Amino acid sequence: MAVQPSPADLTIADLTMAELMSVRPAVVPVLLRHGLACPGCAMAPFMTVREAAGAYGLELGALLDEFAAVEFAAADVRTIPSAISSGETVRCTPTA
Repeated sequence: MAVQPSPADLTIADLTMAELMSVRPAVVPVLLRHGLACPGCAMAPFMTVREAAGAYGLELGALLDEFAAVEFAAADVRTIPSAISSGETVRCTPTA
């Protein structure tokens, strides 16, 4: 049986994708830009950021750096509802 880390030991990489999107919604555009289909994915509550980066062949450190960069960026998740309400199609498929 695996030992669960204490909350103090958890990092962003240890959050599930669902937790990450819930506490830091500004990262959603980063996920979509990298072709991660996490928003709306049934695995989001179970897969960690670390696991998702590995599954998509992304370098974890670079992905975490991008998450940090969007935290205080002017363009945040508020752009997504406007795209949806305008009828724009949002693709959630991996890019080549």
